[in-house]
Amino acid sequence: MKILVLNNRSETLKELLEVLEGLNVAYDVKQPMETLNLKAYAGLIVSGGIIPGKTRREHLEWYCRLYGLAEIPVLAICLGLRILGHCHGCRMRRLSLSEVGLTWIRFSREYPLAPGRSELLVYENHDYELLDLKGPFENYASSETCKIQAVKHRFKPFFAVQFHPEVGEGNDGPLVLENFVKLCGRLTS
Repeated sequence: MKILVLNNRSETLKELLEVLEGLNVAYDVKQPMETLNLKAYAGLIVSGGIIPGKTRREHLEWYCRLYGLAEIPVLAICLGLRILGHCHGCRMRRLSLSEVGLTWIRFSREYPLAPGRSELLVYENHDYELLDLKGPFENYASSETCKIQAVKHRFKPFFAVQFHPEVGEGNDGPLVLENFVKLCGRLTS
């Protein structure tokens, strides 16, 4: 089984790859805008990071096409969540106060990537948030600062989180990645 990681200039790419290595998962790291063969992978992780301002529109259009074509499980992290939201017409805003550091998120119902958990202590690092969800997406969790924290597509194995599950020292974040990898393995067996 191999996972594709799309790196959006993530500051935490090293941590993400270390978690995957710890789970004995093979992976390839690619950049947005590259030609991809999604059928070669059991899952797709879209990292946090930034989109270069000069090519913002092209990147967003590329991601909207990618999300439209993907038939494998997807986990979108931080920026990946907001890109997913953009592709489905969701509104977003800049937070008046950035959410940075360890934060408790509370689930309103059971999230498939954190079964049996009513809350998680996770690492946050973001200045923007989605204000709403449209289309086939549902929110499962919120924090005191940000109401949309853990999202799932109603019909496809598409997941997105506002927090950084790859940053795991002293928190529960890696549990989400572990369960995503397990899901990818079950769906490709």
